[in-house]
Amino acid sequence: MRSIILLFLFSGIAHLQAQDKINLMNGQILEGKVLGQSTLEIRYQVPKGARLVERTEPTEGVFSVTDSLGAERVWYFKDTMIGNDYTVPEMRWFINGERDARKGYRPVLPVLGGFVVGAGLTMGLGLDVNSLLLPPVYAGLMAWPRVYVTQGSITDPNMEGDPVYATGYSAVGRSKRVVNSLLSTAVGVAVGLAVNHLVIFPAQNK
Repeated sequence: MRSIILLFLFSGIAHLQAQDKINLMNGQILEGKVLGQSTLEIRYQVPKGARLVERTEPTEGVFSVTDSLGAERVWYFKDTMIGNDYTVPEMRWFINGERDARKGYRPVLPVLGGFVVGAGLTMGLGLDVNSLLLPPVYAGLMAWPRVYVTQGSITDPNMEGDPVYATGYSAVGRSKRVVNSLLSTAVGVAVGLAVNHLVIFPAQNK
């Protein structure tokens, strides 16, 4: 009985480790059991609790599918007519840049700046409803500066300095910076409004 239980556990672990991987164009990786592939969609199963759920992913957003044995089927192809400007090797570097930025890019200074701007201007100018304009304005400004690679976020040193890799890194990094800056500025505005209504405005009305 004990050997049967151990065999069941080992087979379950092996099943979890032997997952197919769907490599998306945005750098994300979906894991599951691929059921079918076509020019329209990739069908795959993922565990959800005690059962398996079937999902689909449009093939146009998929770079490649790698099965549990390591064999890869590339769906991406270069076609400038539909916006696929990179070759397959170049697109790999672009996706690696996206993936590294998603995992390792940390826009610390823009986020801190957003909080300071949100709280500082709200309190300093005595803003109320108008302060709600600060988060989208600041986040919009954060879409312009160049994205610098966060130290230690490059998984392959050979990719450092490659323009295609840097473009992929910048694409995701800029998006993260804008979203995080929007959230931090909103938090700053909330703090500023709380201070205005609980401290500054009551003191001025005395």
